[in-house]
Amino acid sequence: MPKKTRKMKQRAAMRRSVSVAPQPEVPEETESVVPVAPTLSARPILSASASNRAVTPATYDYSHIYSDLKRIAAFAAFFFAALIVLSFVIK
Repeated sequence: MPKKTRKMKQRAAMRRSVSVAPQPEVPEETESVVPVAPTLSARPILSASASNRAVTPATYDYSHIYSDLKRIAAFAAFFFAALIVLSFVIK
């Protein structure tokens, strides 16, 4: 199983970090005190450096896969040719 990357860990930490909204102030004149549960904000808190950072598109290098695909295509072509030759020989 692949290990988690730093980017995946940062995203998970951002999802876990939920800020608590400040509680509304209750005027002191009223005698009935109603407890107010803190509301959770769904937006993660971003630091200034994270928001100013430019997002670069991910570029992937598949050069090592092309050689494997060429080898697979060569085997497939060989076996198709062998099947066609065998179909004439068997008849």
